[in-house]
Amino acid sequence: MPLSDLKLKKIYRTKQDNVTDDFLIPALKESYTYDRGSGFFTLDSLANIADGLIPFIQHGGVVRVVTSVQLSDADVAIINNGLQLQQTIVIEKIHQKIEEDIENEDTLMKLDFITNLIAAGILTIKIAYLPDGIYHEKIGVMTDKDGGKLYFSGSNNATVSGLNKNWETIMLLTSWWGDEEEIKEQQAYFDHLWANDLEGLEVMPFPEAEQKNLIRKYKVSSDVRTAIQRLQNKSKKRTKKKDLYDYQKIAVRQFLDNDGNHFYEMATGTGKTFTAIKSIIALHEQKEQLSAVVIVPQIDLQAQWAAAFEEEGIKPLLLGGYANANETKYNFGAFIINSLSDNKLNVVIATYDTFFAKFIKQCAPIGKQAVFVVDEAHNLSPNQIRQLPNSFVYRLGLSATPERYSQQESDKIVNYFTRGKIETYKYTIDEAIENGFLSHYMYTPVFVNISDSDFISYQNYTKQVIVALNQEPVDEVLVKDILTKRSSVIKKSNSKLEKLEDMVRSQNGKKYNFKNSVVYCGHGKDYETEGSIIDSVTRILALEGHYSVSQFTSHTADRARVLREFEDENYDVLVAIKCFDEGVDVPKLDKIYIMASDALSRQTIQRRGRVLRTCTETGKRIAYIYDFVALPPISVTDGIGVSNLVVNEMKRAKEYARLADNKDDIMEEMISIMKMYGVNEEDLENEFNAESE
Repeated sequence: MPLSDLKLKKIYRTKQDNVTDDFLIPALKESYTYDRGSGFFTLDSLANIADGLIPFIQHGGVVRVVTSVQLSDADVAIINNGLQLQQTIVIEKIHQKIEEDIENEDTLMKLDFITNLIAAGILTIKIAYLPDGIYHEKIGVMTDKDGGKLYFSGSNNATVSGLNKNWETIMLLTSWWGDEEEIKEQQAYFDHLWANDLEGLEVMPFPEAEQKNLIRKYKVSSDVRTAIQRLQNKSKKRTKKKDLYDYQKIAVRQFLDNDGNHFYEMATGTGKTFTAIKSIIALHEQKEQLSAVVIVPQIDLQAQWAAAFEEEGIKPLLLGGYANANETKYNFGAFIINSLSDNKLNVVIATYDTFFAKFIKQCAPIGKQAVFVVDEAHNLSPNQIRQLPNSFVYRLGLSATPERYSQQESDKIVNYFTRGKIETYKYTIDEAIENGFLSHYMYTPVFVNISDSDFISYQNYTKQVIVALNQEPVDEVLVKDILTKRSSVIKKSNSKLEKLEDMVRSQNGKKYNFKNSVVYCGHGKDYETEGSIIDSVTRILALEGHYSVSQFTSHTADRARVLREFEDENYDVLVAIKCFDEGVDVPKLDKIYIMASDALSRQTIQRRGRVLRTCTETGKRIAYIYDFVALPPISVTDGIGVSNLVVNEMKRAKEYARLADNKDDIMEEMISIMKMYGVNEEDLENEFNAESE
């Protein structure tokens, strides 16, 4: 039937419509041509619309794709395979497959469906190249047997995420809705694009682009210096195995000197995991028999540790996390047997929950010849701290800072690992920046005056804290609960969403740029929309800023894939709550926007370290931190809660500003604002004002 008979909408949004099932597949089934221009393109996106491609191919349809030079290694290999097959007799073969397996999409996939589309000339891919940028359009044109045409454009790239996971919008024009002239212009434009007939843009066949070495996974180096750095870095990786830096060697030596017991307090991005693994290996070299039990708070860290061990030629076993119940049971049995029967270094990596619930007692038999490693040890719950096993002779704790809300808990964690015989090994963020192991950064406090209603709530909680602190004895649990609720008022303030919207809209003026950034927001509901705050943030970035956005939370199904796509620049922005604080290594990241914060300094250290990782591939030399700093309503400068709010927020801002390249300018601005509220810089040293989460 003609395309005009389909019930199509003028606008599709990925989180409200199934773009693939409701639009692309039905339209392809009735089309004879499909022209697609997409800055980012993956063959998986075509595989996902195979139900539409099969009938499209049966009636002689052809697909023309123009994309940028940024393709994955896997896609390049498939395209090359298809082009090689083109030299053989494959056209009959593919038609035979389509006739035999028309109802079996899985079989079509197994028969290298996409490869054969390329081989048969049904799918042709050309590469658009700019020496100083990338081709970044997202357009498409379809034509049916009667000449009916539809044109679509929007924010979607031709990737799986662009079609299914991001918050994206597609708008349609059709010849039967009176848009015929506009579509003719767009079809003519694509034909010129395909013919390499546009000034300033070079479009070439895939083989020619690859022959010119234009195909690449990441964008071109920004300058000669960066290109040289990348080449040198690759050469080093080929000729020299990764080794410890001097500051890491000191940590390993102290660990060995203290009989295999220590605590590494190392800034995020300075190689805690690598240093710990080298420590384990060094201890194993001293002992006839050694095993390692590593526990981590979340599965992202489990994968990171596993990869780091494998780089050292050690294949660890997993308990919980990425290992299902049966795999976990089998892996633990194999680990115990190997630990008692051979001299090689045996390693298991467990999540906290799995270890404390199932294996803490079962590890006792190997404790005398095993090292117990706890990553991000500050995340241990009070109950887990009480359960820390005494059976392990060797112990190693890791954290950017072991700070807890209770100093007693902090001391207990550290003393468990050091046995009270040695100070924690510290390598601070100050040292890492000064010595070039972390990048420099610019800090911008984004001052936000909260609403009158939010401030009234804040004042009420402040009054409750004052009353609670004047009770004898002081109920610490009650005080913490009130502080948590008061802090939540600031994290969830709708004024921050309004400010974000203003910032996103100002991007045309280039004041703020959210590309290659992570936005940290509060949890819970946006009381203006009754939806979640993270959904409101995502909506603002996607719809107002036209950014490609993905959420990164504990509910994200495949966080590792999301990170890969973010690094491949398929996403402009990741929106997170806390999940991005730990266990995530994205050196290319160069901007963070902090809409919600805890007052614990460890979160400040973690988030700052996350964006300060150096990246030789991009030549990143400086990072940018934007921090939403809450202030009382514009008309309020004194009264209950005013100085308290200003002090709490400015404490964090001062810590971020302390190491920033623009420290002097920022501190001058902050001091000027604090004076408006009767707050002095000395007031920021007051211990009590710290917020709880």
